[in-house]
Amino acid sequence: MLAIRLYVCALTITFLFLSTMNRGVGVLEGIVITCAFVYLILDARDDLKLVKTELRQLQDLEKQLAVLLGD
Repeated sequence: MLAIRLYVCALTITFLFLSTMNRGVGVLEGIVITCAFVYLILDARDDLKLVKTELRQLQDLEKQLAVLLGD
């Protein structure tokens, strides 16, 4: 997933740079760039929620193992 995020980010920055050098950022270019950045933010947020859930599950498992082992 990290590779895909980096690829989308690189494409967005390249598109922004090339459209700025060519004729400036118009409405369509602005929409495309904004949507790409919003997608990256929402995707990273979703991934962070998933990692937090997995961490919480691992902590619960660790507590259960500690009880079973008698520590």
